[in-house]
Amino acid sequence: MSRRQPRARYYICIGISLLGVISSMIPMILDAEESLGLQLLYILRGPEKANVDVAVVAINSESAKALGLPFVPNKWPRQLHANLVEKLSTRQAGVIAFDMIFYEPQDEVNDEMFASAIRNAGNVVLTQSIDRRTLPIQDQGGSRTVSLNIERMISAIPLLGDAAVGQAPFPLPKIPIQLNQYWLFRPGSGNIPTLPVVTFHIFAKEAFPAFIDLLLSVNGEIGRVIPVAEDGLYDERTIVTMIRPLRTLFENNSTLAEEALETLSSVPEEEITYVNRQLIRSLLNLYKNGKSRYINFYGPAGTIPNLPYHQLLVEPESDNIGEKSMISGRKAYFVGQTGSNWIKTHDGFYTVFSGKTGQDVSGVEIAATAFANLVEDKAVYPLPPVPCTLFLMIWGVITVLISLHFSSIVSAFGLVLLNGFYFVVANYQFKVSGVWYPLVVPILLQTHASYIVCIVLKYRQVSRERENIREAFGYYLPNDLVDRLSANTKALRLGGQVFYGVCLFTDAQNYTALSERLDPGSLTRLMNRYYEAVFGPIKDNKGLVLQVVGDSVMALWSAPEAKDELKNAACRAAIEITTTVRRFNKQVGQNAMPTRIGIHAGEMLLGNIGAMNHFEYRPVGDIVNTASRLEGLNKYLGTQVLVSKDAICANDGLISRPVGRFVFKGKSQPVHVHELILPDPDRWEEQDALCRLFSSGLDAFQHGRWDEAEQCFDQALQIDEMDGPSLFYIHRCRDVRHHPPGGDWDGVVCLEKK
Repeated sequence: MSRRQPRARYYICIGISLLGVISSMIPMILDAEESLGLQLLYILRGPEKANVDVAVVAINSESAKALGLPFVPNKWPRQLHANLVEKLSTRQAGVIAFDMIFYEPQDEVNDEMFASAIRNAGNVVLTQSIDRRTLPIQDQGGSRTVSLNIERMISAIPLLGDAAVGQAPFPLPKIPIQLNQYWLFRPGSGNIPTLPVVTFHIFAKEAFPAFIDLLLSVNGEIGRVIPVAEDGLYDERTIVTMIRPLRTLFENNSTLAEEALETLSSVPEEEITYVNRQLIRSLLNLYKNGKSRYINFYGPAGTIPNLPYHQLLVEPESDNIGEKSMISGRKAYFVGQTGSNWIKTHDGFYTVFSGKTGQDVSGVEIAATAFANLVEDKAVYPLPPVPCTLFLMIWGVITVLISLHFSSIVSAFGLVLLNGFYFVVANYQFKVSGVWYPLVVPILLQTHASYIVCIVLKYRQVSRERENIREAFGYYLPNDLVDRLSANTKALRLGGQVFYGVCLFTDAQNYTALSERLDPGSLTRLMNRYYEAVFGPIKDNKGLVLQVVGDSVMALWSAPEAKDELKNAACRAAIEITTTVRRFNKQVGQNAMPTRIGIHAGEMLLGNIGAMNHFEYRPVGDIVNTASRLEGLNKYLGTQVLVSKDAICANDGLISRPVGRFVFKGKSQPVHVHELILPDPDRWEEQDALCRLFSSGLDAFQHGRWDEAEQCFDQALQIDEMDGPSLFYIHRCRDVRHHPPGGDWDGVVCLEKK
């Protein structure tokens, strides 16, 4: 493993973890959590019934038609509301909340009857409206500088407001978004308790004395802040007036709720009934959990029992408004308009259960739902900031490790299992306790980001490794083969294709002696310099070095068909090798290695040769063997570069001379051999005369005119006494005089040794 890889893993883990934490703070992501994650949890949980005796008295088009009233609820005679309050009181109503604004008087009789019914019931809460206005503030020049937002509470007419035990607003947004939260206390209006909170306090009247006593037992100084009844009895009006001081008390003492809950758990059961104990716990959690809450919806519109307004006025009394409550035997009624298509005022709200074509939930049913949540101490609780941050950081690390440590398919399957397990846990926690674990950020954002980033990292790593392998293979194999192997090693197969090629063989003299005289390190450094002198001209002329054995080098120029360019390139490379090796030999002095070269051309098989698990990429065919034999022929002829007639191009611009036809040992067909001569501008005339004399002597030799041939070769030696081919043929002329060939001799020289 490279040092760079662990560092990359570390950075990716941190990056994905921070991505989750930062994303969870972005408003757009928070909206997605509510609109996607929370909605999915609700869908999987499904509707459920409220565990509280609460019902909505529905003012709807059905009741308007049945009673012959206008479709505007504010115009209904308030005498009917008085009759409704009396009817609900006979149904053991613990609290009655009107989600209606009675800000205008009707006639005196109706208003007085309604006020009297409210006073007699003693548990009626009316709704207030909040009037919001923005006033511009101008400077002395009359220019607008800032704006002042003013909220004004609009209450019921004094006659009704004084009769009710309390009034409270219930502000909800009137924009087309999914409704998920509601205010417990309205901060912009001085921490005014909202309708569900006031209604809940009245509903919990029987538990309120024990609630105050519990607070006094935790901190006796509380009695100086809130009014404490000497007889321990609190009526509904007193309870309502105590809500705001209690809110301030809990705000100033952040540990009060926790201490009270701990004390409550140690109070014997016989001192506080089960019902009151539950209500006290709900009250403490209400003051503990801030200014707002997420609504825990029970289901779509109508899940809270809806009782038609007109039926309650005309039908006999009945206690069956729902299943028996586990919290209290008292009942809560919320009166308000339901349905949004029968009046101009829109009072429907889009919730998680509305769906694309489903019915919106009315404001009065949302108020009843919020009230039931408070009684049951039930809400949707987002994961707190600190645990949520820790979870997202750990989740980021886990997903990155899974994505990095396994293959793409295995890691994808592992991430699916991990997300599935987490989703099951999140769904269970939401269903049982209302805890809302984030889904969008860990599942849709972090998991996908981890997988994609790690796939990119793996791809870059594999590409880097493949490039390294390709670069390493490039020193030993041709580029096209390296490309195939780097793409897919399974593509390696035995055999190959037939190509036209020019094969070049080199061999260095004195290598054996040098290997005995030099230590391995010195020999290696010397050979590396030598190979630079040989490889450079080959690569410069677009040749491919295929094999290096000891001091021998095999190079190849290949194409699908015969091309003169290949011959020229190989011959130029041979001349340049001769030049660079001479320069190298001058530099190394006594470690000089004169080099012999043989070149032959023709068809060959180029491909993978080997067996089992060992292969070599090399040419196979007669041209390889012949090129090697030509290289060896240099020792007999005293030459440096010998090229077959098949590898010589007529218009190559190189100096060459034919040196005869030879049959190598083990072969039957003669090879026309030429010598490539290194041009020397200072001896141009001498080289030209030497070539002409040698050519005449060779022609005489091949036609059996031994004396004439020997004379020509002697003249050639007078120009260059070290001319190897002339010396070779002088010895051959003398041999054939003593051992004349047969009558069918055609001038071919048969070699007895390789």
